Amino acid sequence: MTVVVRRSCRSPRVARALLDAVRADTPEFVSLRVDGSRLVVRVTAPSAASARATLDDLLACLGAAERATGRSV
Repeated sequence: MTVVVRRSCRSPRVARALLDAVRADTPEFVSLRVDGSRLVVRVTAPSAASARATLDDLLACLGAAERATGRSV
């Protein structure tokens, strides 16, 4: 199962900062990239449950990164 999430940010700089903040904790089956002012997350997992658990964790990390850096989307 593959899931793609696009998260709009205020600017490409904010999108890049968020990517950098969560990159180290990202498993190998997750890819992150910046497309303009969007952070694009692609999760390829063996099951829907696994994809959901990964996205839950990643979105929580993104929320923490936003709060820590003061950078809102």
